[in-house]
Amino acid sequence: MLGLVSAILSCALLNPSLAQSVGKKITLGYRFEPDPLILEGISGGKLQAIEVVKTEGTTTGFCNGFVSNKPNHVLVLSNFFEFLKIEVDSSIDTTIIVEGPGGVWCNDDYNNVNPGIEGQWKPGRYRIWIGSYQENINNSYQIQITDRN
Repeated sequence: MLGLVSAILSCALLNPSLAQSVGKKITLGYRFEPDPLILEGISGGKLQAIEVVKTEGTTTGFCNGFVSNKPNHVLVLSNFFEFLKIEVDSSIDTTIIVEGPGGVWCNDDYNNVNPGIEGQWKPGRYRIWIGSYQENINNSYQIQITDRN
């Protein structure tokens, strides 16, 4: 059993999407590799986005959709990014909430029905929720994170 746990932890350290699924933070520095970094998860939840972030909208879009009370991902940026983009790819209409240094950003339709957020990012800890447009509709998704414009 200890060997199995060691194998899982070793894989988690080598694979960021698996690392996130076992509760690890993803830490990125300038010019990270691989770029784009791809994370996977399941969208949705029972809470309306506004209940989580206490605002209806941000400069990047409305805070809508249904999410869980805990973020899907935690991203730690070790330095300032002049440009960073997070884009979600899913077969259903999804939403994104990012809460971190400097505020909250929400988006619904960055690229058709897929959400995304791009711009300058301060160093620090970011909590990321991926929501479904309808309550209790869960679906798999991929997030692509890149610092290349």
